[in-house]
This record gives sequence, structure tokens and C-alpha cells, in this order.
Amino acid sequence: MNVLLLRPPATVENISKVLPLGLLAIGSALKEQGHKVDVLDLRMSAFPEKDLRRRLAEFNPDLVGIGLMTVESHAAFALAQTVKSILPKAKVVFGGPHCAHEPQFILHDHNVDFMVVGEGEHTIQELVAAIQSRGELERVDGIVFRRNGEYVATGERKHIPDLDALDTDYGLLDVTRYFTPECSHDLLPTKNRFISIMTSRGCPYTCIYCHEVFGKTMRYRSPQKVLEEMRYLQITYGVREIHILDDIFNVNMKRAKEILGLVAQSGMDVKISFPNGLRADLIDDELIEKMCAAGVYRLALGIESGSKRVQGTLSKRLEIGVVPPVVRKLSRAGISVNGMFMLGFPGETREEMEETICFACDLDLSTAWFSLTVPNPGTKLRTLTVKEGAESAQDFSNYTTNGVNSNASLVEPAELVALQRKAYRKFYLSPRRIWKIYNCAPAKSLLPGRFLLFLKRAS
Repeated sequence: MNVLLLRPPATVENISKVLPLGLLAIGSALKEQGHKVDVLDLRMSAFPEKDLRRRLAEFNPDLVGIGLMTVESHAAFALAQTVKSILPKAKVVFGGPHCAHEPQFILHDHNVDFMVVGEGEHTIQELVAAIQSRGELERVDGIVFRRNGEYVATGERKHIPDLDALDTDYGLLDVTRYFTPECSHDLLPTKNRFISIMTSRGCPYTCIYCHEVFGKTMRYRSPQKVLEEMRYLQITYGVREIHILDDIFNVNMKRAKEILGLVAQSGMDVKISFPNGLRADLIDDELIEKMCAAGVYRLALGIESGSKRVQGTLSKRLEIGVVPPVVRKLSRAGISVNGMFMLGFPGETREEMEETICFACDLDLSTAWFSLTVPNPGTKLRTLTVKEGAESAQDFSNYTTNGVNSNASLVEPAELVALQRKAYRKFYLSPRRIWKIYNCAPAKSLLPGRFLLFLKRAS
């Protein structure tokens, strides 16, 4: 079967063009079974509509898979319409975090034939096999489809226990196209040849704002397997920097230290960053020491709020008192730290948001990200937002971390946006912060553009 995998074009201003690891994973699983697979990342396209039509004509896929986050849903539905208008017999499958949403808000569009819910490698293999053989779709766990006007949800897909059994075929894409600053997941991009990887799946915490695509049970790739992949990427593609995008790399501190130790012992000339966020309360002196030895120069901490009351509502189980000393230790060790914060939680007051802004500014951070809460489908935050009486629109075309999506805080939407801008002004328009950013920036020639971005968010 010919399978075309798509990532929607970048219709949201602050969405990065990071390597689409999800599509590579799905494509690798299908290629392993002998299917002909093509991956088209429309975030990288200057003319996405034209490029899509050309690829559909040239490749003539039997099935088109579209991976999407909620902020991409509007663009994804448009892609499905285009596919069906050109190839009406092709099956269109949606997958990714947005498919945690109720099926009536996805399969109401008859251009979409199937939803893949949760981890997708084994599900897509079985789904394609069932379509080819005209088998029983109900026997494929982890999908939702329409039948006679009804939505049919099959059994829950079990998570893949052995991640070492999964191999990524990087040849499905020209990964060298992603060695540019605009493809970095970080606020301070590098000029090094970098690539993103994941070493684990899952997260045992129950934060109200997070998706659960990979579930609550942690599953790990072995430290040796991680090292082998890093070596492969360095030798094959000349990669000089690794961005580890695990949901929570340091949840198992013993394993985290082992991986970093192996990298240091290997003598690899490589830099490492953790742009997706680590737990501040799971960082000790030994871990910092091993980070430095392994080439870690930058990481993000998921802090979210500086208010103890708000922290208590997030189910994050973070004692914010541990954050300042950890940030100081990391900074003194020469590791640049990005703090990730959110404003506009249900019931949050202006005073509590001001508390978060002041907390962020007092920390020894290099950079900070102040997002407005996004109540994504499949999260407890969405349930709470709807419960609090905020508008529950199903058109997610305006969803962004820089706009008010559904507001259940105790401030008006306009004031919420004003507070976000104030946060950026207060944090970045400081001589001390500007000097710190200059000192830690891996590519100083890129700083003017980054600073203009910060100013735009502050105005």
C-alpha cells in the first residue's frame, strides 16, 4: 500500500519546525511491513497547497495519515478536504494529540475516515492490514471510525513495552533540512547541526494541562541504545548537538545519570539540551555534574506558576521552594536555563499571575516562556475550563499560547493578554537579563532576531 504521511503547515506564529519524530515513527513502522511510505512535512513548505497537490499526483497514495496537535486542527481538516477532492477513494487517518478529543468533533468531517487514539505504531500497522484485507476493523485496538451514522470506538491500545524494538528510519526525510535555527525547539537556537530524539515515553505525573498520548507508565529505551543512536546520527549526518524531547527525562534519576555518564565516557564531541522541560525537584548535584561532563549546556524547567495556591491545583506535585536553588546551581555550573510558565489557570487571580511574573524575574534564568493556558482536548484543564463556564468552542483555529482560547481565570481576556505582555517586558527588558542572554547564547549572531521576537511578545 502507498501511504503518505503529512504534517500540517505552520499556521501558528510560534510553532517550531522541529523534526517530526511522530511521523518518522509511524512511517518506520509501516515501511517495516513492506509498505511504500512517503513523508511530507508541510511546515517546511513555502507553498503547502501546491506541494501537497503535486505529491498526491506523483505518489497516488491509498492512505493519507495526518499527525496533528490541537493548534493545527483547522489546517489538518483543510488538508483532508484537499486529499478527498483529488483522491476520493484514499483513506484519511488522523493521529496525534488532538485525537484525544471526542470523535464527534473530528469524524463529523466526512473527509476523515479514521482516528488513531494514543500510541500509533502498532495501531497503524494493524489498520492498514485490515483495510488491505477487508478485515474486521473492530479487531484493531486504538481506532475510531464511522459506521451507519454511528461512531465506533474499538478497544484501548496497549502501550508498547519495549522501546528498543522500535527503529527510526531517518531516511524517510531529508533531515539535513532541519539543521537550521528555525527548526529548533529552543528560544536560543544554535548554529550547530542538531537533531531531536526521544529516549523514553510516558509521564507518571497528572498535570491538568498535559495530554496522555504515551500514558502514565514510564517506558525507556536502554541507555546503550540511546548512545548507539547518538553515535549513528553523529557519524551519518554530522550531528553535533542532540535535543532530547522526553516528557520527563530525569524522572528516573539513576537512568538519566547512566545515559549522561555513557556520553561522557564515549568521548563524543556533542552538545546536549533539554528544551521540553525537566523536573526541578529531580535535579541534584551529581546529576548537574554529569550533565556538565556530557556536554549539556541548556535545559528548560517546567515551573508553570509561582503561586503556591495555583501550584496546588495543577496536580504537578512541585514544591516551588526547590526551584530557586536548583536554578542557581545550574547557572553557576554554566548551564543556561529556560523557565516555562503559564498564565490564566481556572480561578487564577490577577494577583496570582503577578506573583508568577515576579517569581520568574527573581530566578537566575537565562530565558522564560510565558504561555496563556491552552485547554487542549483530552486534558483535565479542558474539563475544568468548561466546568467553570468558559466558552467551549470546537473550532480550534485560534488556539495559540499567545492568545486567549477559553478563559476561566478571574481576569478579563484583554487583561490576561496584557499580563502576558507585561511578563515579557519585565523579564527581558533588564540589563542583567540581556547580559546573561548574551553570555549564554550559543549563536550570538542570531540574538538580534530573537530579541525582536521578545519585544514583539512584550508589545
